[in-house]
Amino acid sequence: MVVLYADQLFLENLIVDYILLLATAKLTGITARRTRMGLAAGLGALYGVFALIAGGFFTSWAVKITVGVVMVMIVFGSSSRLLRLILIFFGVSAAFAGAVMASAFIRGEDPSPLNAGDVSFGTLLLAFAAAFALFSGAFRAVTRHRLRGEIDRLTVTFNGVSVRVPALTDTGNDLAEPVSGLPVAVCSLEALAPLFSDEVLEILRSAPDAPAALERLYDRGIFSFRLVPYRAVGKKEGMLPAFRPDSLRRGGRELTAFVAVDRAGMESAAGYSAIVGV
Repeated sequence: MVVLYADQLFLENLIVDYILLLATAKLTGITARRTRMGLAAGLGALYGVFALIAGGFFTSWAVKITVGVVMVMIVFGSSSRLLRLILIFFGVSAAFAGAVMASAFIRGEDPSPLNAGDVSFGTLLLAFAAAFALFSGAFRAVTRHRLRGEIDRLTVTFNGVSVRVPALTDTGNDLAEPVSGLPVAVCSLEALAPLFSDEVLEILRSAPDAPAALERLYDRGIFSFRLVPYRAVGKKEGMLPAFRPDSLRRGGRELTAFVAVDRAGMESAAGYSAIVGV
């Protein structure tokens, strides 16, 4: 007879749910608050214990999906990519569950829900590593497919001066200026250098960060720039200085967007110095 302890089951589910939510955030490049992930993981763990005890309706797929959606909403709120985040969360969860079963059978353990206590922590770690590696590889493959052969010319005009910049079209670039909601193209500082005065260039190059750069620009009466927050895979949140160009064209198409300045530089062996969405 297998004896399940509620506190042990709750703790295991809490850890697993937290890791799944963290993996979802990492795969999508979104910085999630730990308190929100902890709260959502706690909800998932409580549901896991209650469903095992109550059974019946509470173990139905409708209830499971509803709880999963609520967990994602707790962590990511009303993100514009909420549906994508939900699908990724369930995809990671399914991959993890499959990896747990495979790992458990290989190690001679019983992964069925009624014998959850028989699955070792080492098996869970091995399963998570396999699931995360699978999804990371899939994301990289999709990204390479999406970006291949999508380099075009971006013409930026500002203060009567124009530069042509080789730009990479990235359909995953949903960066937006927070006040207007307009999309944002990201260009390297050196590619945009001819647009700016020596004073502006010196400030953009020497300031320790984007907020400090804007403070120095504003002190000199230069108000063309504003801050745009960004998040990227493997990085914390950051800020980029951005400006509204007089004109922005990609090929023969006029774009209505801001241009953010990448002070670190993004010159690539692929030959692009800017990234722009569709």
